[in-house]
Amino acid sequence: MISERSKSKMITVSIRLKDIQNDTHFFELPGEITEPSTIKEIVLEKYSTDVGILEGFIDGERMILQWYPEEIDRSAEMLHQEAIELAKTKKYDLAITKWEKALSLKDDDIDYLYKLGLVYFEMKKYHESIQNLEKAVRICPIYYRAHLLLGINWIKLRKFHEAEIHVLESNRLNNSNILTYLNLGAIYSVQKRFNEAIEMFNTTIQLSPKESRAYLGLARIYSMLSDVEASNSYFKKVIELSPGTQIAEYAKRSIRIPDQNVTDLDTKDNREERFARGIGSFLSGNYRVSVNEYKEYLRNHPSDDYAWYLLGEATLRTGELIESADCFKRSIRLNSKRGLYYKTLGIALHFQGKSKEAIQVLKKAIEMGKKDALCWTLQGINLLRQRRLEDGINDLKRAMKKNPNNPLAMYNLALAYVQTNEKDHAVELLEKVLDFEYYAPIKRKAKKLLTNLNSSS
Repeated sequence: MISERSKSKMITVSIRLKDIQNDTHFFELPGEITEPSTIKEIVLEKYSTDVGILEGFIDGERMILQWYPEEIDRSAEMLHQEAIELAKTKKYDLAITKWEKALSLKDDDIDYLYKLGLVYFEMKKYHESIQNLEKAVRICPIYYRAHLLLGINWIKLRKFHEAEIHVLESNRLNNSNILTYLNLGAIYSVQKRFNEAIEMFNTTIQLSPKESRAYLGLARIYSMLSDVEASNSYFKKVIELSPGTQIAEYAKRSIRIPDQNVTDLDTKDNREERFARGIGSFLSGNYRVSVNEYKEYLRNHPSDDYAWYLLGEATLRTGELIESADCFKRSIRLNSKRGLYYKTLGIALHFQGKSKEAIQVLKKAIEMGKKDALCWTLQGINLLRQRRLEDGINDLKRAMKKNPNNPLAMYNLALAYVQTNEKDHAVELLEKVLDFEYYAPIKRKAKKLLTNLNSSS
């Protein structure tokens, strides 16, 4: 007999029969089957599971699916509650230990698996998150929250095919969650499936008219399509809906001035137009044009620290490393309270091979709050260049703690382990680098180093 406590863990979804009929996930020919009892039978078979109880019934024009476990372990539940309290205060390692112990008592509890997946996601340990969430959806195939989080994990790993599968499944089971449409829009945008992406963002807006992230997604698409008027209108909507936020600031800086003949008259409007043109050209990848526009702007606004920073970013991308570093230094002289300027100066010095200076500047950036994976990675690399092996290893480990999916840190840490004769650790890291679908230059280096290590053993 199933207890009421078991039903307290019930997962319930409600799907329109019409949506099921027209979904090729269920039927090869949409609309070929209309009999509700037959639809119910096919859907139950599709989501059949060996663990727990899956039930379904027809309620008017909808099909209701419910899954719940056969039993609950009281001792495991106590550990689960303790883990939740620990996670609330971000004591993730302790929480993980509690949930793993709970799973040792009840290894098919989807709550424990989902929470582990969520905590690992917060820690940016996406592979570990995926492992737990995949177990959860195998046990309960209608667990739409787990499917969505699985999809978001795959997006973080830039494996968009896998991401689409799970986000679509989550949307199929719960089509009222705007996060599924937002993430599908993001996936399709990256894949340049712009019509589908636009549809997803517009659906988000229909469900939530004040969702600024959807307007931002549309703005980016129309910017990529060079429709300046449309992209600007969506950027302005973002600013209107989310004033004072980071995405509003991004939107302000992304608004572009439509191409037109610029008069030689040095008016205020023309100067501001040059600034906007510089940003627009940068976003479009026209870095040389961007450099020229910023320089013209700075002739009349030499005290604008942010414009010097933007010129530094543009010259960094045109390979003018000395000029780039000089721009960032000017930004710092004008405004020494922005850690961002120290970080970008550190990047420019890193590319120039000026390790000592880079270490000093990156240290300052970190002290000012820029404790991100890139800062720790570059500082670690430059410490290794200065033969400060132990310090370099420590900083690269910090970088990987910030972002465990960091091929640049992994590769350089592997190089350090080769120097400390820790070959096994080096091989493990290099193999992880080769598992990534991107960062091709690093992968080539990793493959070469791994081959050399294997041939020398």
